[in-house]
Parts: sequence; C-alpha cells; structure tokens
Amino acid sequence: MAIQAVSKMAGCSETAAKSQFFLIDKDGLVTTDRNNLDPAAAPFAKNPRDLEGLTEGASIIEVVKKVRPHVLLGLSGVGGIFNEEVLKAMKESVSTKPAIFAMSSPTMNAECTAIDAFKHAGGDIVFGSGSPFENVDLGNGKVGHVNQANNMYLFLGIGLGSILSGARLITDGMLQAAAEWYAHNSLSC
Repeated sequence: MAIQAVSKMAGCSETAAKSQFFLIDKDGLVTTDRNNLDPAAAPFAKNPRDLEGLTEGASIIEVVKKVRPHVLLGLSGVGGIFNEEVLKAMKESVSTKPAIFAMSSPTMNAECTAIDAFKHAGGDIVFGSGSPFENVDLGNGKVGHVNQANNMYLFLGIGLGSILSGARLITDGMLQAAAEWYAHNSLSC
C-alpha cells in the first residue's frame, strides 16, 4: 500500500514510487543479490546495478548519507538504531522538513527518543513514534511536537469507521482516502 500511496500522491508510476524505498534489515540494505531473499522484502529489494555507491548489506548510515531521504521509518524493534550519526545525517535530507518515525515499542525498543531526534536532526523535523514521548523544548519558545502515530489510535478509528459505515471489507483505497482526508484536514498554519 505504501508504494501505491506514494504513486498517487506524487503523480508517478508505481515503478517510480518503488524506486524511492530503501529497505534495511539486520543484514543491511536489501538487494536482489541477497541470498534467501524474504518474499515480503522482494518488492523493495534494489537491483545493485541501479545503485551508485551502495551495495548489498550497506549500513543504515551509508544509505542515509547517500540517499538523503525525506522519511526515516523505524520498524526494527532495535532501540537506539537511529543513533547520533544517523540522526545528524538526516539534517542533510533533501526534504526541508524530514520525518523521523521511531515506531517500535515499548519505549526501550524505540529506534530513537524524541529528545535525541530533535537534538541531532534539528528542530525542523516531523517526529512520530510508537511509544509515548513528551514534546521537546527547543528553546526560544519553540517546541518540537511529538506525535504518537502507532496502532493505538489507528485501529480504533478503522474499527469505528467500519461499524458506522457498515463496511464488510476495508480496502487499500479506503485506507488511502482516509489518510489523505486526515492529512488535508489536520494541517494548520
């Protein structure tokens, strides 16, 4: 669904959208050269011939420095994997407001803390987590807002929405439409 969402939002093909994803697991960057490639990872595996300066198994810091991603999504369950070096590298993101999502929980398994994310990646990031973190005082009256963005809130809304609508099936398109509505209607200036 992530590939389809990026394709729709960016107005590009699914192939072009897929090229924007870099999957890293315990063995590093996942490519088609990987022995025993997990079928679930296969759609995201990079062709090594399409990579300049990155190889099978490249570390997270190598990928972040080379790719300069808009979003760093942590689903590893490995506490602290978004260390100081990785977070500082996110300052070089091609995005003016890079997003860092440390989604693993409980808190001790979060890829980084909110304080570390704002301290090392800067005050212009979007930070979402799977564990509760307090907003971060950035000084000079500025606050780094923390959003708990995990299933604690998501599943309740999906359940209530399906009951209220009488839906018997929840499709990827329905979830995409709900996410787009929420993103559009929750923006404030």
